[in-house]
Amino acid sequence: MSRLQSRDEARVVDHAMELFWTKGYERTSLGELTEELGIPRERLYQAFGDKHGLFLRALERYRDAQARSLAPALLSEGLVLPRIRAIMLGYLQLAAEEAEPRGCLIANTAGEALPGDPAVADCLAEVLAVVEDGFRQGLEHAVRQGELPEGVDLAANAAMLTMLLQGLQVLVKLEPDPLRLTPAVDAALAGLNALSRRAALRSV
Repeated sequence: MSRLQSRDEARVVDHAMELFWTKGYERTSLGELTEELGIPRERLYQAFGDKHGLFLRALERYRDAQARSLAPALLSEGLVLPRIRAIMLGYLQLAAEEAEPRGCLIANTAGEALPGDPAVADCLAEVLAVVEDGFRQGLEHAVRQGELPEGVDLAANAAMLTMLLQGLQVLVKLEPDPLRLTPAVDAALAGLNALSRRAALRSV
């Protein structure tokens, strides 16, 4: 039996990512995968090894489609800190519009599969490293354009923003009114905004 063509393989991985994201790894059965993806079990094994192999590919796809989009979004023209806030609030708005908020595939998987799955742990660590690096690049850009002062601890603030984002993704699955968390986001960003105001005063 021939292997999946690259276009078909990409489609299968995208669809599998959505299934795992919505239901989780354990609750997504192999039978459901083959039925939803439209491929026989033997062909899935041939292309991905097994369900776990497909899951790892889905996590990699999430990294490329979701996490890697952060840096370009923060490096575009204009102020960085309002875009960081808009990204955080965008997740709250999305959760408010969903009948059953599904949060973040990475946060969901960390709670479901860890500890005990080193391959998944490595994938999750890589995704979070990409997110943290995206925030760091955004903050570096803010310093370059005078939005933040020189000497800001970029690494610590990038880690803080990553923790904030991941924490939000967990809370939105439990919070009946996700938009209620907006003031909490503003409180978490208050330190960076204070530094930004200080930089603005120095430039006057």
